[in-house]
Amino acid sequence: MKKDEILKSLKGFSQKPIFPKVMIAIGLIFMVIIVFADFSGENDKENVSDVDADFRTADEYVECAERRLSEVLMTIEGVGKAKVLVNIASTEEYIYAEEFKQGSSSTENEIVVIDRGSAKEALIKKVKIPEISGIVIVCEGGDDPKVCEKVYKAVSTALKIPSSRIYVAEMK
Repeated sequence: MKKDEILKSLKGFSQKPIFPKVMIAIGLIFMVIIVFADFSGENDKENVSDVDADFRTADEYVECAERRLSEVLMTIEGVGKAKVLVNIASTEEYIYAEEFKQGSSSTENEIVVIDRGSAKEALIKKVKIPEISGIVIVCEGGDDPKVCEKVYKAVSTALKIPSSRIYVAEMK
């Protein structure tokens, strides 16, 4: 088929009464795909921030958050040197894998235990990172209100915490 023939057949199809129904159906299919893409589990993470990785301890999480936040803040115009202190509300929480056993009259949950040679240990499904309760930032530009506003916005956005949990001060 040549290009002209293809265009003529498409033009002829678009003038048929079924064409609007096909276009509506295609549109609905794309809308369903978009809705399911938004609920694909990406938003199911609890206490997740841009600083997250596979942390085994709260101390590792805090150290990484402080280091990365300092690095980012020092790239903001007017901040200069920056030191960051991150406070957390609790330690890490371990969520263990469970096995559900259905009995004749009840359902039981048992934690999955794996054999590691001479020792047995519970299988960890997920480690929930601690919630950040507050952040203190001491930086060279901490006395300038414009710089402070940039710092508040950057930290609030990066860690998904309200600005009321952030304090910025000038470095001496």
